[in-house]
Amino acid sequence: MMAKGSMQEKSSKLKSLLSYLLPVIIFSLALWTLDKQIHHLHSRDIIKNIASVPLSHIELAFFLTFLSYLALTGYDYLAVRNINNSIPYKRTAMISFISTSISYNIGFNFLTGSSLRYRLYSRYGLTLAQIWEIIIFCIFTFWVGFCFVAGLLFTFYPVKLSIYMPEIPVPLNIIGILLLLFLAAYFFFSFRKRGLEIKGYQIKLPEPKIAFLQLALSSVDYLLSGSIIYFLLPSNPQLTLLHVFVFFALAQIIGLISTVPGGLGVFETLMLFMLEPYFDKVDIIRPLLLFRAIYYFIPFLFGFLALIIYEFEEREIFLKKIGKATYSGLSELTPQILSILIFFGGISLLFSGALPSNPKYVHDITYIVPLSLIEASRLFGSIMGVLLLLLANGLWKRIDGAYVISLAVLFLGGIFAFLKDFDYYEAVVLFTMFVLLLPCRKYFYRKSSLLHQSFSRENIIAISLVLVSFVWLGFFSYRHVEYSNELWWQFGINSQASSFLRATVGVFFLLFVFGIVKMLSPFSRDIHLPEKEDLELAKTIITHSQETWGNLVFTGDKYLLFDDEKKAFLMYGVSGRTWISMGDIVGTDDQAKELIWDFYEMSKLHQGRAAFYEVGEKYIPVFLDLGLTLIKVGEEAKVPLNSFTLEGSASKDFRYTVKNVEKKGYKFEIVSPDGVPALLPELKRISDAWLEIKAGKEKRFSVGFFDEKYMSHFPVALVRNETEIVAFANLWTGTDNEEISVDLMRHSPDAPDRTMEYLFVKLMLWGKEKGYRRFSLGMAPLSGFENRQFAPIWNKIGSLIFTHGEHFYNYKGLRDFKEKFNPVWSPKYIALPKGFKQGLALKDIATLISGGMKGIFSKE
Repeated sequence: MMAKGSMQEKSSKLKSLLSYLLPVIIFSLALWTLDKQIHHLHSRDIIKNIASVPLSHIELAFFLTFLSYLALTGYDYLAVRNINNSIPYKRTAMISFISTSISYNIGFNFLTGSSLRYRLYSRYGLTLAQIWEIIIFCIFTFWVGFCFVAGLLFTFYPVKLSIYMPEIPVPLNIIGILLLLFLAAYFFFSFRKRGLEIKGYQIKLPEPKIAFLQLALSSVDYLLSGSIIYFLLPSNPQLTLLHVFVFFALAQIIGLISTVPGGLGVFETLMLFMLEPYFDKVDIIRPLLLFRAIYYFIPFLFGFLALIIYEFEEREIFLKKIGKATYSGLSELTPQILSILIFFGGISLLFSGALPSNPKYVHDITYIVPLSLIEASRLFGSIMGVLLLLLANGLWKRIDGAYVISLAVLFLGGIFAFLKDFDYYEAVVLFTMFVLLLPCRKYFYRKSSLLHQSFSRENIIAISLVLVSFVWLGFFSYRHVEYSNELWWQFGINSQASSFLRATVGVFFLLFVFGIVKMLSPFSRDIHLPEKEDLELAKTIITHSQETWGNLVFTGDKYLLFDDEKKAFLMYGVSGRTWISMGDIVGTDDQAKELIWDFYEMSKLHQGRAAFYEVGEKYIPVFLDLGLTLIKVGEEAKVPLNSFTLEGSASKDFRYTVKNVEKKGYKFEIVSPDGVPALLPELKRISDAWLEIKAGKEKRFSVGFFDEKYMSHFPVALVRNETEIVAFANLWTGTDNEEISVDLMRHSPDAPDRTMEYLFVKLMLWGKEKGYRRFSLGMAPLSGFENRQFAPIWNKIGSLIFTHGEHFYNYKGLRDFKEKFNPVWSPKYIALPKGFKQGLALKDIATLISGGMKGIFSKE
């Protein structure tokens, strides 16, 4: 079994490594192939050629792009109508544009687009099944149009690829027939009103009317996007629009299959191969670069900005709803926006270091700046560029060190850009970023090490692709320079190739040092179950805390994470790939934000995902900064003891309970921790009998469980007569007589009616007598949920379980019981990742609490 587990772990690590390397390798091969195709061209010729494009052609390209994305919004609109939902078009259009524009550029279209759609549609109360239907519908819509247009082109307008790519003699007419057959099968099942079954999953096909609309929309979208390249190309009577459509279809699909973000490099290489017989290569590069910028890059920027604004609006709605709307305006998006700008600033510095400088500017600046300073500026300008790529991640995560270093790098980068070749355009941009970043100190509050930050898979791939592009661009720009060993040591205003080589070494040496230091400086938090010293430290912190729930640490089944000053901690468990923090921070508030971020970073460094279970409202803004979503899981009841009394008509039921139980010879008693060990055998008997009549295994992690060592830490409240104990509860107390609460509560099957109510009443009276201010009755799970039409999915599920879930847990009865004490209710939440990871995290939390998946429904 151990060998099998080890093999699975190795296989998982190999797949993870391939997911990082594959896009970079394919992209590098595409650039290498592209390089062989355009080896005779000079970068200045390409730039000059792009600048010569008529403005009217660019305007037409933008107009066709707008129409194409407008057609794409119809995918989602039809999909929503297909499931009989009434979300307005403007909402579905926004979701469609965000999902499509981002997934087209990031790559892995199915995973990225699906995750974004789930994230966005769930806000409107759609169930997981409904969102899945929308995703499948949109995928089919794309392929229906592609099969129709490409199928007709490949079949009736066959282009022999052997003419353009001799090494791939593919008969396109056969492929075209297969595509049309697939389309015919789709409409056959649509007319027959039959679904498809794929790996046991039933896929419902739309009715013929909607299927024809799918065909029309997708075909229009394909024709519009393909036309952009055609109209950007120079005129050639031998090349028809149909030729371009065929080439575009092949390049687009292979680009999608490659998993490279946006098919970058792969798409361009294939198009270059197929258009080469008709134009000079420089005339082909121009429309391809413009197409990449107009159809992919610019919509991506707008889509990403729209996503950020959407997240901000969702955050504002949530915070206003709970009365914590502490953010004002879009200024709270500053870290994310600045992070993106800094990343592009790094790209600008790197690429300018790879491209040759304008000879006129270089000649003029030599009269002012010494040669040694020019050479140093070329080297350090590129190093500043790669530093900005790395710092962008730290700015996104609000690290104060990233803020300070970014200011210095931007300022120096602007100086180096000016000194190396009098590039005042780039210098102005970098100085502008410096000025924008300067007054934003308050948004970067994390006192954290830059070496401890994790880099997401997408971030690593993005940096890798930028570096590969930097190296390729430099070697392409200086390919006319004959290589020799002496080239490394040549200095001069015309030795820009030498400067590029030295800059390349400097960039990768910096990355090498960064990687080594990061590997030798692992995250400082040790991962192990608490030892005696840890529990003693936690006990010291708990004794200074007014809240009582931190006593849960003494179960010993949770890991502990302390802040650097050892004044606060959080407890957590790991289930699957989810790292689950239990409750709010225990201890002082000074380091709470950083402790939450540390836990989040630690989970990322271990390739996991972070979740925060049963948290209150105090640190909700921090969870939102982490990009998590908040789901309400219930409400905690706290009874103000100063107003609790058995006097008056409102308390007559409590008086009856006390009188009835005591009349039967039972009494209330508090036993100190020293006296608990002698009672443990009898308490265990009661606990076992109580568990015997309950559904499911004994819960753990989020509540205490019967353990002799755990029970011995606290006083125990008893209900007993002269011969036996019939009920008990362990007692938690907070400092300064602020709070008292109970955790483990059990009673025997033969206990008198209302025994537990009697226990609670007597405890509250005892707490009031001792001077405690409030009594925590704990959380009522799944209470306080909304069940409106557009309530979030989890709210609907929670409301349904709360109302009809008595078979598994007495949710409604528990709420009603606690309500009798007239408590003050406060909401409790789970902070979870967004998208499909949310469901996985919820499954892992349920598994951890129940001791396994079987424990959710059974005792075995």
